[in-house]
Amino acid sequence: MKNINVNELQNQISKIMREVESGEVYQVSRYSKPVAYLVPQSEYEAAVSGSGCKSCMQDLRKIAKKMEK
Repeated sequence: MKNINVNELQNQISKIMREVESGEVYQVSRYSKPVAYLVPQSEYEAAVSGSGCKSCMQDLRKIAKKMEK
């Protein structure tokens, strides 16, 4: 993850967006305080859908069943 402030983002928006499209994640700060993250669309959709949590819960259930035996 890279850090960038709002002014740098404004000056380099095209470059930054290309990098995000390629998989880079940015933490955007204003007055040295983090205010947002720029993430690729696929990562955002995975986070919002909860698909990662669902598979994690399935794994935990499998482990719990094995421990019951």
